[in-house]
Amino acid sequence: MLKTIRNIIYILMILIGFVAMYSLLNAGNPEGLFRPIFPDPLYDIYIAFTASVTVFILGFFVFFFRDQEGFQKLVELNGARIRKMRKKNKSDEEIADSILKAMGFRSGYRYNMAKKKLIIYLSEFQ
Repeated sequence: MLKTIRNIIYILMILIGFVAMYSLLNAGNPEGLFRPIFPDPLYDIYIAFTASVTVFILGFFVFFFRDQEGFQKLVELNGARIRKMRKKNKSDEEIADSILKAMGFRSGYRYNMAKKKLIIYLSEFQ
């Protein structure tokens, strides 16, 4: 499901990116593709801006899905280790610390963000 959505987003990014590129490179052209629909050349700039912002927003969705998929795989790959630690009554926070230390994360902003996300995915893991 996630791969399908991600592929659709990639396709939309490419198509909308071409619209943005075309409207930027042909802004004000009297024979432009959008001229029959929008007679005022000022609309070329609006179209380019809107398409560019849309591609930017779609990029955030791609980043979100990749991030989500990565943490799910990380939890799945460490499933046996997580179950063993839970049998020893370790908390999700201790398990997340253990996994992140094994990956070479020690401290800092990236460590704290990864730990918070990992704890969320650990709470959903059975």
